[in-house]
Amino acid sequence: MRSEFFGAELFADPAWDMLLELYALACETRRVSVSKLSLAAGVPTTTALRWIEKLEAEGLVVRANDPLDARRVWVALSNAGHSAMQAFVEEVTGRDAGR
Repeated sequence: MRSEFFGAELFADPAWDMLLELYALACETRRVSVSKLSLAAGVPTTTALRWIEKLEAEGLVVRANDPLDARRVWVALSNAGHSAMQAFVEEVTGRDAGR
């Protein structure tokens, strides 16, 4: 949404875009594949995979293979990642998020 007002080239931070997307999807009880997450972040899949690996190493996201399609991998916030994002949203909005 911010790229509609300011232009996408001003905000080139795939990790943050992915965390925001994953938090929004978690709030809607939805999941996302690596390929869809890369689209949401506006980066190639290879770039998304590097950032997902970094976020996973930091304990913020988890990956799970799709048992119905061996080609697909699901990505979600870990419990720690969800807690951190929720605390961030509460801090910037000045209210409890999702409660």
